[in-house]
Amino acid sequence: MRLLIDDVLDLLRLRVKPLAAYQYAWWQPALLLTLMGAVSSGDTAELGGNIAGRIGFMVLFTWLQTLLFARFMGVWLRWGKGEVSGSLFGLVVVASGLQFVEPLTSWLPGDAAKVMDILLSLLGLVVLVNALSKVAQVSVMRTLAGVVLFAPLSLLLLAATLSFAKTAGWVELPQEMVEMMQQQGAASDAASAVKK
Repeated sequence: MRLLIDDVLDLLRLRVKPLAAYQYAWWQPALLLTLMGAVSSGDTAELGGNIAGRIGFMVLFTWLQTLLFARFMGVWLRWGKGEVSGSLFGLVVVASGLQFVEPLTSWLPGDAAKVMDILLSLLGLVVLVNALSKVAQVSVMRTLAGVVLFAPLSLLLLAATLSFAKTAGWVELPQEMVEMMQQQGAASDAASAVKK
């Protein structure tokens, strides 16, 4: 586990090893990923008072998003003639290590918290793109394009996971979100009626 933490710190300093160095024993990235999901749940107070449910939702979403992203980027980088000779899962997990710090920004005053969130998100993006680009030996722009293309899939996954968590009674959707979803549903129904 110490090696994995050292790798997180190295990636934050933009030092990247060959991909083979990020093939850990399965339980190490699994534990780190589960902890990241649990820590991220601290920033989901708007999803109701069921703390265990919120933790379960965030752990599930974090796992699904990471697995899907690692698979998607593996395919994307190979299409770009990247040298991806192993799983990207371990690398993606350690490159996402900044997620441990992000919930701490909620302790800052309003505007400072927003600015710090943006800065941490940008730093996390730089770390991730740099790591993937170097291990696959493809351009930063190609890697960044893959990350951008994955964003809509991530939003769909979030919506599906949130819907599952609501149905299971893990979370409660904020009223504004319910109203927005109802308005979008009504708009799509109206568009369908017009087409007929």
